[in-house]
This record gives sequence, structure tokens and C-alpha cells, in this order.
Amino acid sequence: MSSDSQKNELKPYDYKQGCKDNDDVFVKKIYAKMPDFVVYRTDSAIRIDIDDDSEKVEEIKSNHVKIGVDLARIYSWLPESLSWSESINKQIARAIVSNILGSFDEAREMLKHAEDRIIKLKTIQGRLQYTLSAFSIVLVIFLISILYPFGESAIFSQVMLCGALGGVLSIAVGLSKLNIDIDANWQMNSLIGGSRILIAVTASLFSYFAIKSNIAFSFVNEIESNYGIFMVAMVAGFAEMLIPNIMNNLAKENDGYGKNQDKT
Repeated sequence: MSSDSQKNELKPYDYKQGCKDNDDVFVKKIYAKMPDFVVYRTDSAIRIDIDDDSEKVEEIKSNHVKIGVDLARIYSWLPESLSWSESINKQIARAIVSNILGSFDEAREMLKHAEDRIIKLKTIQGRLQYTLSAFSIVLVIFLISILYPFGESAIFSQVMLCGALGGVLSIAVGLSKLNIDIDANWQMNSLIGGSRILIAVTASLFSYFAIKSNIAFSFVNEIESNYGIFMVAMVAGFAEMLIPNIMNNLAKENDGYGKNQDKT
């Protein structure tokens, strides 16, 4: 190392919010500043810088390594930008400081609690992205139904809207139990949420064709208005397995019919 780099190397007490650390990265937040070390945050990481000239440097490094596995696991859950999870960042920083000062068990407890908070936060965030995507597609279908208020296209658009509303209702009812992959990004959560509505719309269209062809729900044809069709379309969008079960039953009936034909 040259004399210039040694001269410019920051000590823990030199760190200030807004300055650059020894890796030339901006310091966004300082959580703890001790004579021997400093714990701080950049845009994407919570870091510790230890004074290499400190008499306790080996002890600090040894203590810090003890929670290396726990920190690695937590860092894998954290978002790329840490600005929105500041309360969790502070808890992680307190755990790092407590561990360096010798409270290993206390530090691990704090890290475990921080990990649970991250998982809950990302789960809520994923569910919100999932739901907003679903509502967006319903809004698009609603606008389509307004653009086609008359004729055969109007019936299709209204059936699709009823199916989409059934899908949204299904999501709303099961939102608290909705499984979210916390490793998924917002694009993936939005894609899955949107696909749920597309499945509901497809089911509603199938129910409409099934009614018109008297394959299923034929009793609806006895009703003069279209309200019966709309109701079945909404139920088809709400109950994910209703239409697949009907299709499976039809497939089994056709398969059985085919085998009987072969025997004759």
C-alpha cells in the first residue's frame, strides 16, 4: 500500500454521513461509532469498518465471524435498496454491535427477530403486488365492457368482467393465506396475480359456452335475462377448480364413450 493510500484511509472516528468509505462508497447512515470500529449503511449493504491499528482488532474480527452465517442469510432476504427497511437495518446494526461487545446470544436473537420481520414485510409486499396486478386487469376488462355496450361483444365482455370480479373476490377472501415466494421480484408477483384473473376470465367464457351448448348449467337457459349467465360466470371465476373439474368429467365421459364404440 502506498503512503498516499495509507494517508487517505479513514479511521472509525473519521466516518460521517454523506462521505465516502474506504471502498469509495457513500455512507448513507451511521449506526454506531466506536474508537475501534464503525457500523454504517450504504445504499445496498450494512457494513463494519475496523481500525487495523486497534489492539482489539483480532478480537473484534473473531466475534464478528461468529454471526457470519446469520448475517449472510439475512442479507440474502434484504432488498437491493435498503432505504425502505430502515427500522430493520437499525436492528441488524444493533445486533452487530452487541455481538462485537461480547453478547453473542443476544445478537443472534436480534438477528432472528429481524429475519422474521423481513419475511413478513416481503410477504405483505408480494401480496400487495399480486393484488394490484389483479385489480389492474379487472379495470382493463371493465373499460372494454364500456367500449362494447351492445351486441354479442357486449355479452362476451360482461361475462369476462363477471369472471374477473369472481377472481378478485377469491383473491380478497384468501389474501391472508396467499402463499408468496419472498425471493420473487415485483414483476413475478404481478405476473402471477394477473394470471389468476386471466384464468378466471377463461373459466367464465367456458361457463358461457357450456350454458349455450347445454353441456353444463343448462338450467340457466330457462331464465329470460342474462343475470343467470353472469352469476355462473362469476362463480366460475371465483372457484378455480369448478371449470377444470367439469372439463375432466367431460373428458372421462368422452373417453368412456370412445372405448364403448371400439368394443362395438
